[in-house]
Amino acid sequence: MSQAVGIDLGTSNSAVAVLDDDGRPRILTTAEGSTTLPSLVWFSPQGAVVGEAAREGLDHSPDVTIFGVKRLMGRRFDHPDVRRMARVLPYELVAAPNGYTLIALGQGQTVSPEEVSALVLLELRRMAEAFLGGEVVEAVITVPAWFDTAQRQATKDAAEIAGLRVRRLLSEPTAAAFGHGAHRGERRRFVVCDLGGGTFDVAVVDVDSGVFEVLSTTGDPFLGGDDVDRAIVENLVRDVRVGKGLDVSADAGAIDRLRVAAQRAKHELSAELSTSLHIPELLLLPSGKAVEYSRSLRRDEVELWSAPLFRRLESPCRDALMRASRSADQVDDVLLVGGMTRMPAVRRQLARIFGKEPSSVANPEEVVAVGAALEVARLDGQIDGVLIIDVCARGLSISPATSGPSGAPTGPCDLVIGPNSVVPTREHRVFLTKQANQQAIEFDLWEGSSSDAASNTHLGRFAVVELPPAP
Repeated sequence: MSQAVGIDLGTSNSAVAVLDDDGRPRILTTAEGSTTLPSLVWFSPQGAVVGEAAREGLDHSPDVTIFGVKRLMGRRFDHPDVRRMARVLPYELVAAPNGYTLIALGQGQTVSPEEVSALVLLELRRMAEAFLGGEVVEAVITVPAWFDTAQRQATKDAAEIAGLRVRRLLSEPTAAAFGHGAHRGERRRFVVCDLGGGTFDVAVVDVDSGVFEVLSTTGDPFLGGDDVDRAIVENLVRDVRVGKGLDVSADAGAIDRLRVAAQRAKHELSAELSTSLHIPELLLLPSGKAVEYSRSLRRDEVELWSAPLFRRLESPCRDALMRASRSADQVDDVLLVGGMTRMPAVRRQLARIFGKEPSSVANPEEVVAVGAALEVARLDGQIDGVLIIDVCARGLSISPATSGPSGAPTGPCDLVIGPNSVVPTREHRVFLTKQANQQAIEFDLWEGSSSDAASNTHLGRFAVVELPPAP
């Protein structure tokens, strides 16, 4: 008998959850006993290695050890965010014939972000099948609330490659509120702040008698733990330059060893005031001698280096409240989700923004997957009395079809469905024919709220045909 699971496909780590025989959600563990699987794939000479075992590739082959691929899903190669990532990633990005992004593996081989994500999903599927003792062919998969149509389709494509049918793409803040148990108890208004490895999601959610009404969603697609790691590494590179007279910024292996050490230190400094870094072999000199690197690291140092990143938490939070037409004092609770919310500086910043101490769960990395598993149960009728009313994070605009010099759609467009509109929704606009007896009108559909078509994302073109001849 085939079964369905809940999956949190994360930038840095992923998780899968199922319901046990008592109907309670259970996070499954990896072969190493961890409840999260690193979203890391090493294309070794022996084949693809996924998860914790792929960390070995960061030492041996950083140019074919892929991480952070979620940020590339559904993105064109010429997208500003992709160009920015290409400057700091140890692996090479290239353009596909259709303009989207591919990852170069050397010797003319490439792989798409969807194929890399599919390998992570396939490993999660294997974990679930080993636990359940049966085939898993369906899943509820969570995505950032701000994911656009192309990114959502890319997630579905990755699932299909992994042999999974997506029952629903559930926004991560909604899944987090569900997994947190917000559907139980009295009427309350929550702000869900989900800060993971690569993204920051904010949602304002009203919960009343099991009805989840998402009032607004917003976020920062380039704010997360990976960016904090990068800030630490940049300062460690500077420390190596000053202390040892060596510039390791162009050495991909050294940078990855620093990144792994920075990540470990970041985790330890969430609970301790100081920690120690020790890398026995940071790099090899031309003479063959290994360079050792050690230093102590204090929490306040990391907080100082990361302060510009943490200041970026405020804008999405204020924007989410504004879009929901609510003020901070109208929020009953702030729910913290994602591993980065363990950092005291993050908690302090969010407490300052909302004027109250936020709530968190024991394992913030797991709650999104738990919410996805509960959504599977809800869709199967195992959970009664829960209704999720979501919103579209981006607006939808329409325009009579025109083409620019290159043949691409262009010109002004009209916003029809605004961002944060409850879905499903219906809106009406009246358009007129341009000439007598015109029998067809073509329209372009855009994702985005700008009146300038070039600032939006073109979704497609459709035609209204067989109009009755008229003036």
